[in-house]
Amino acid sequence: MEVQVINFLLIFNRIFGFFVITPIFGRREFPFQARLGLSALVALIIYPVVDKIVVPNILWETVILFVREAALGFLMGFVTFVIFSAVYVCGEIIDLEMGFGIVSVLDPQSNTQVPMLGNFFYILTILVFLTINGHHILLSALIESYNVLPLGGEAILLNHSWIHGILESFLRMFEAGIKMSIPVVSATFLADFALGIIARTVPQMNVFIVGLPFKVVVGVIFLILALPMYLITLDVLFNGSYEIIESILQGMLNKP
Repeated sequence: MEVQVINFLLIFNRIFGFFVITPIFGRREFPFQARLGLSALVALIIYPVVDKIVVPNILWETVILFVREAALGFLMGFVTFVIFSAVYVCGEIIDLEMGFGIVSVLDPQSNTQVPMLGNFFYILTILVFLTINGHHILLSALIESYNVLPLGGEAILLNHSWIHGILESFLRMFEAGIKMSIPVVSATFLADFALGIIARTVPQMNVFIVGLPFKVVVGVIFLILALPMYLITLDVLFNGSYEIIESILQGMLNKP
């Protein structure tokens, strides 16, 4: 019974570490008690199919196992969180170009100020993610991690492969954010170009007063037109997060 309880808690630790920070389940609106209960429920469901380990007789080795499983789950959730943060990068760039740079809203998860359009994109991303059952795929990736990196298996927590995966997740975050903002940024650039020509040809017009609402209208129109492309980009973003998680787990395997 003691061995079974320890194995269950090891499974629970990885799942709970994942739920602590992952975008869907880690938000502050998701109660901590619900996170605990959901982690225990998932651990109970997958417990029969996960390979068990022989519990060490030494206490500190058992403690290391608990810490390592929690760290693995947290690492996978962190990668997903970083990839999802690309929408904040996109929103920040668009806000600056449309003149919304001085406007920000409070994000209840991080308790920090985030760009207004970035918050809009983030909420839209979460809704799309839930609509396409992305949270099911996220749970599948978490369960599959027990096949890639078995429970209590020898894992190298500090090596070249998983550090490269973390850096790649940041690279994809900035790359996706910049790519998603290109249509609106291009439209506002053309609007600035047109206003510059008007300022030279019609000096009586106060371009500074006309320019701000004009750029906002142009930005909103192109933002609406670019939404279908934005949804396609989200699919690439979600798949990229799963690939990076798998590559990190593969890199942490202690292979000779």
